Amino acid sequence: MSSVKWKHIADAIRARIENGELTPGTPLPSETDLAREFGVCRVTAHRAMFELQRHGLVVRKRKLGTFVADLPPATSVFIAAVFPYAHEYPQLEYLRGIRNALPDHYNLMLCETRNDAHREAQYLRRMQHEADGIICYPTCDPRNTAVLQRLVESGRALVCVDRQPADVPCDVVMTDNYHSSLIGLRDLLESGHRRIAYLSDGALHVSSIRERYEAYLQAMREAGQADVQSLVRFFPMNESIRLDYLAQAVYDALFTLMHQRQPVTAVFCLHDYYMVAVLEACDRMGILVPDDLEVLSFADAPPLMTRVTRSVHRLVQQVYEMGQSAALRLKRRIEGEVMPPEVITTMAHYISAEQVLYTFGSVLPKTRSGQQEE
Repeated sequence: MSSVKWKHIADAIRARIENGELTPGTPLPSETDLAREFGVCRVTAHRAMFELQRHGLVVRKRKLGTFVADLPPATSVFIAAVFPYAHEYPQLEYLRGIRNALPDHYNLMLCETRNDAHREAQYLRRMQHEADGIICYPTCDPRNTAVLQRLVESGRALVCVDRQPADVPCDVVMTDNYHSSLIGLRDLLESGHRRIAYLSDGALHVSSIRERYEAYLQAMREAGQADVQSLVRFFPMNESIRLDYLAQAVYDALFTLMHQRQPVTAVFCLHDYYMVAVLEACDRMGILVPDDLEVLSFADAPPLMTRVTRSVHRLVQQVYEMGQSAALRLKRRIEGEVMPPEVITTMAHYISAEQVLYTFGSVLPKTRSGQQEE
């Protein structure tokens, strides 16, 4: 029974602190007075004050008494990170940025969807009730559009990263895939390339994949290529990270592309898994990169880069910074700020093969002005 009584005292004082009735620095009654007020023994009152002190709500000053703490701790906030694979790049880097930008009392709960739309829908429905806010790396599967729409309508704070789900009025933080791709592709055009192949996942319902493909089509129009179907190869989305499958599939595709009547002279890769497969295929065919074939790739899997960085052109997304931006946007919504949904885009950094230097084994890119980045 005594445990109920001390908790009742602690909860009563906590409520008075949280509603502003007891402000920081306010002296609190002595344990003797509290015992008399609540009709309990002094030991029970002592236990209540001990718990309040343990949670940082009050401070005890020797010979002076007990006072409301200057900065009562914030109530815990729970953020759900609904991501396909939390351990892979760029998702891991997004999570690092998110965690770094959030205060300590914001708790991050990881919900791995494995890029499965059904699992994503289950997590979203559950987190709508269990989390204060959600940061989602969406599958962009059309079957989940209604789930995301209902989540937004419920008032739950939602920010999507990397991809923009169609017809969902929510905040999105992502790379400007279209214009970033055009920068790299136009550099290839300026170097004289006209027959540029494109290797990509075929899931064009995913905004980032679709935008990179649209940029490729625009660049080919600028190159005077009216029909690009013979230059494009689409692969099943979930198979593109299986290097054993991809190595042979890309080899077969590149062999055909290089033995057409007019062979390709450059390749644009959706991401680094395709880039690695292209380089392996070139090794098998005796093709030199970049001498015989130039390669442009989104740097979406830096651990795969190793020795090849110097030979390929790269589009490097600012993933960590975008994770921070998404977290801060979500925090503002959780704190009650009213603002219209916004799509916040960031340009990827284009680093040509000629801009990369090797110094003591580490890659140090140059900016367009030629100054070395720190």
